[in-house]
Amino acid sequence: MDENKSNRKKTREEKKIAKKPIETISGVYFGKNRFLRVIDQPSGRPEYVSNISNTATNFQLASRYGNIGLIAHNYLGGRLFHDLQIGDEICVMDGFGRRKNYRVSNFLSYQAVSPRSTRSNFIDLKNNQLCTASDVFKRVYTGKHRLVLQTCIKKGTNEEWGRMFVIAQPVGRG
Repeated sequence: MDENKSNRKKTREEKKIAKKPIETISGVYFGKNRFLRVIDQPSGRPEYVSNISNTATNFQLASRYGNIGLIAHNYLGGRLFHDLQIGDEICVMDGFGRRKNYRVSNFLSYQAVSPRSTRSNFIDLKNNQLCTASDVFKRVYTGKHRLVLQTCIKKGTNEEWGRMFVIAQPVGRG
């Protein structure tokens, strides 16, 4: 009898966990055995990007606007972002096994005027329009809930020549 009570309590706790939204992302899956571990940025360090292979960094500023931003170096985890196409599904997961699916809807690409600066102005590669870092941030990370994958664009030997953003919209109610 006590065992049944214990099992019911566990089931109630599991249901509570399942109903909670994903707050702490621990991984992102791109299909075809392509997976990145996700780590948080250190507090107060919005410029921090992990140097660990097969890892993306949770961009904390994005969460202030209700969105998920995952950033990775183009020569490490970000290399997977360049393989994505419109319509591809991406699954984010937390440590409790909860998942939320997103579908790639758009790509935005910019040349950085000052590639090593976090406050660089940018040139939109679709229309050659000059944008401030603030303009790009607002366009990418504010608005309706979405997942954003961010990495640098390499040109020649310059690993930080530009920035690429993969925009993915939520799929269903997961």
